[in-house]
Amino acid sequence: MNSTISFAFLAMLAGLPTTAFAELESVMLRDNISQGYGMINLFEVHRSSKTSNPINGQTLQAFREQHGGILAFVVDVNEAANGTEKASTQGVAVAEANLIFDFSGTKITCSKFTTNTASMLALKGQTARTEYPTLLGATGSNLITPSTASDLYGTDFSAMLRLKLDNEACGVTLPSLSNVTSAYLEVRFVDTNVKLGDPEAFYDFSNGPEDIAIISIQDVEPVEKLQAGVEEAPLVIAKSQVTKTVDAWSYYPSDNNFYVVSYEDKYPNKGDYDFNDLVIGYRVGLGLVYNESLRQNEVTSIVATGYMIARGAEYTHDWYLRIPTNTPVSGTVTKNLFVENTAEQVANYPQLQTINGEINIQVLKNTKQMMAVSGSPFVNTVPDQALVLGKKFSLSVNLDTPILLSEFSAPPYDPYLHVIPTNFEVHLSGFQTQISSSANFGADSQFKDENGFPYALIFPDDWYPPYEGTDLGNAYNQFLNYTISPSSSNETWYLSPKDGEVNTISKAFWNW
Repeated sequence: MNSTISFAFLAMLAGLPTTAFAELESVMLRDNISQGYGMINLFEVHRSSKTSNPINGQTLQAFREQHGGILAFVVDVNEAANGTEKASTQGVAVAEANLIFDFSGTKITCSKFTTNTASMLALKGQTARTEYPTLLGATGSNLITPSTASDLYGTDFSAMLRLKLDNEACGVTLPSLSNVTSAYLEVRFVDTNVKLGDPEAFYDFSNGPEDIAIISIQDVEPVEKLQAGVEEAPLVIAKSQVTKTVDAWSYYPSDNNFYVVSYEDKYPNKGDYDFNDLVIGYRVGLGLVYNESLRQNEVTSIVATGYMIARGAEYTHDWYLRIPTNTPVSGTVTKNLFVENTAEQVANYPQLQTINGEINIQVLKNTKQMMAVSGSPFVNTVPDQALVLGKKFSLSVNLDTPILLSEFSAPPYDPYLHVIPTNFEVHLSGFQTQISSSANFGADSQFKDENGFPYALIFPDDWYPPYEGTDLGNAYNQFLNYTISPSSSNETWYLSPKDGEVNTISKAFWNW
């Protein structure tokens, strides 16, 4: 079915004239976002707009139906001022976005919105970072749409902002917009702590103003394909590579924290048991859609973000992230790997791969080459050695078919190590080996030595790794008691390191 026919068909179902959808073009609005705030009248078009028709409630309803129950906007980001912003990449973060409708005195506000990208940012006067949706763009991204009748033709509009109009977003069932007497889009940007430098300085709103347009369905694909400004922007979370519709994101361990997994790579020997041979911080987000007929959440997309924190090993490794499911899956994966403290990707990245059967992704290859210090085999595990930033990785998974959330295993999932010189896999206790050519394939699922000591452990992101050669039990006095006889009295053993035995490398440092 071609697009004109499908628009006409949808219009017929909605009781609209069959020409309504086909004639909809993206329209630039009169009002803009200035100094971080905008109250945009959706009935007022910009004086330079190509349209000769006014926007009214019927127009908004046509846009609503065309987009399957949402209103979609596109923003011309104009913030090339502070931080690393420049003509080719500039951004702002969105604190809130509301649609305010007036039905002859009855006001309804809808307050759920999504963007294509996000970043971890600290508010003005604060240092703790929280994830915020972001809008990215670039100067000179013109000819966005082939339609010369669209207000996006020959412009720099490129950042998508979508607002939902369902019961959750609006608090009530929103009636047809055909009868609305006024309609406004309210947008407020995040006031970031620019004193921290990037990414906060990049995502501030020091310049502007930002123009905004209501976008037609025909223009969505060229705007999304362009991804203006995304490649060079700092700390972009991989949602920009998610192509599936998502109702909500669920993060593990949370949207502001990471799991830290640490390994002893001498398996099956105990080695020095300093548990710093490889230390990785990672977070996983599941993109959810609600299946009305099943009354359950389904997963349609997955994102993951993480950092190399430390590497205290003579050996090199490959690091995998496996997310087990009870149901076979298929889909595509985009892997990103960033040069330390930059938005620049390592050569030959991003990388694409397909998955078929399960989600089992080799995220890092040859860790010794990826994180190294001249003259030392160890990084961030030796006293008096200057701390070194590790690489950041991110990945996105677009599933071909949504999978029920209940079919996914519980986090922290299965982050595992393949030790290249020995050809052994190292997993958290209870997981099976995965690489058919590994030396221990099918042989072990406990990954503990004869005394019950594990070879891989998950920690919170404020845990500190022991210094090189320092046994984990010496660095943390309660570890031995916990391993031999776990109880509520010693389960927080990892919060009490011995002074001088651990490297106090903080999340504020490695989470760049």
